[in-house]
Amino acid sequence: MLNDKVVYTKVEVTDPVVVQLAKEVGQPVTAIAAMINQDRYRKAYNKLQQSRMKVIRALIKQHPELVKEVNDGTK
Repeated sequence: MLNDKVVYTKVEVTDPVVVQLAKEVGQPVTAIAAMINQDRYRKAYNKLQQSRMKVIRALIKQHPELVKEVNDGTK
């Protein structure tokens, strides 16, 4: 799970929705596609991180002695 890759659907610069949005906003198509892809990547990354943290929180809840061992070892 820790080595999972971020999976998301990239939008292409030739996508008609992206082209239309770029025309309406007055920005280059590549800039609009980059913004959409960055947003999609960020959302997918955050979702992956949340699922990782869920596992860690469950582990700590089941084994609170692990936190004590870490705290004792760092002082």
